Amino acid sequence: MVESEFPRSPAATLSALVGGGLIAATFLDFALWPLAWFAFVPILVALERPMRARRAIWLGLVAGMATNVPAFFWLVHTIHVFGGFPLWVSLFFYIALSIASSLQFVIFALALRRAGFGPAAIHPVLLWVTLEFFFPNLFPWRLANSQRDVPLLLQIGDVTGPFGLSFVMIWASAAMALVLRRGIRQARSALVLCAAAILCVVGYGVVRLPAIDELVGGAPKVKLGLVQGNLTIEEKSDVRYFEGNLDTYRKVSEALSPTPDVVIWPETVITEPLPRSLEELTPNGRAILGLRWPLFTGSLTYDADARGERFFNSVILFDANGRVLGFSDKQILMPFGEFMPFGSIFPVLKSISPQTGDFQAGTAVKPLDVPGVARFAPLNCYEDLRATIARRAVHDGRAQILFAVANDGWFGDSSEQWQHMANSVFRTVENGLPLVRCSNNGVTCLIDGRGRIENIFRDKSGSEYGTGTLTVEIPLLQPGQKSSATFYNRHGDWFGWGCVGMTMLVLLPRLRRKD
Repeated sequence: MVESEFPRSPAATLSALVGGGLIAATFLDFALWPLAWFAFVPILVALERPMRARRAIWLGLVAGMATNVPAFFWLVHTIHVFGGFPLWVSLFFYIALSIASSLQFVIFALALRRAGFGPAAIHPVLLWVTLEFFFPNLFPWRLANSQRDVPLLLQIGDVTGPFGLSFVMIWASAAMALVLRRGIRQARSALVLCAAAILCVVGYGVVRLPAIDELVGGAPKVKLGLVQGNLTIEEKSDVRYFEGNLDTYRKVSEALSPTPDVVIWPETVITEPLPRSLEELTPNGRAILGLRWPLFTGSLTYDADARGERFFNSVILFDANGRVLGFSDKQILMPFGEFMPFGSIFPVLKSISPQTGDFQAGTAVKPLDVPGVARFAPLNCYEDLRATIARRAVHDGRAQILFAVANDGWFGDSSEQWQHMANSVFRTVENGLPLVRCSNNGVTCLIDGRGRIENIFRDKSGSEYGTGTLTVEIPLLQPGQKSSATFYNRHGDWFGWGCVGMTMLVLLPRLRRKD
């Protein structure tokens, strides 16, 4: 293999650094979404020529760190406050996690070194989408998430999930990189095919959006009352504030207007664990919650057996009379907060962070029926990051409304809340159903069934992080209607798996090649 001068030069490192910085910028400020369409150009320019494996590893690491360190820096605050670690330990963990996340770019660089750009620059596209599909990032992100504020482009998600849009975006970068490195003549097929793919995505959005709007226009409406209490981290984590916290949510709920059909409180409002055998609240319990309507609320729950007590982070449904209609347990637990990674292997880690919990994970979202209203699928905190969780709740559980509860206060007033919401957007498009987000301190909002962000809660000062209520109307689509039975909901990640299969066909013959 003949190695070119460019990959060895400082310019290649700078190019990878710039590309990673551009990706990060689109996740720090979603108004910069156009940057994501050519953010990979500098990275691909740096990787386009032959190079040794160690050089590919270096350029991948540079691009990965330039992406992850700024984009997800809020994790330092989370590990420090949520996990209770000293700041220096939190920084150490964050750097380690950033290096681990950067392996996505390292693998991409090594695979691209083997595969090359391929016909019409399709190889880097297949490689990246395969990695998006498989790589286990602590905070799952897709390049398509950066297009959160462009509903016209999102609609392809009801066929392919986010991977179809990522596919086209990476292809645009690959075609532009090919132009820069080899000229327009050699990049002609990539430019033509990529342009055709972009037109298909845009055309699908043009057709799909008005069709769905017409379908939901005549659907009956359900009124949901969302309550944001804006409790501090100290109030949420100290049992001494338990009664005061409930008092805050009860009083704020009294201001709901117009009268809702169902009220939703966010994650872990009830921090004194309730027994999972509970069937009905006492009169005093009903008064504390101020029950006037059916209520979904986050609560800690527990049960006990021969192995001892087990604790869960749950969403409980009470009817207006205080009867427990069901609960659903959180499946995706937060590391360093709800469980300690490797804590069972290295018990000393738990002693360093005594605030870290030891919760049990749920096994599935349990759709819950509010009699005479609708069937709801509660997504607890990060459960709206995983497409399969929402899809199963709709496809198997026949849910009609998705809602997500969270306590994003653990992340401060950072970009995390908006990055989190960007994932929620795709859950609506994939399943053709609206989703409401109810967070303790923002962002509380309604996202319609086509990924359009509506009705964001803001207090009197215009802040998304204040205290108050938001009443939204949700069109109630019946299971089997066209928009609630999307191609993606019926068939899942067929597109992602297709990219995986194509990648294997590209890579396997090349893995035997000697440098």
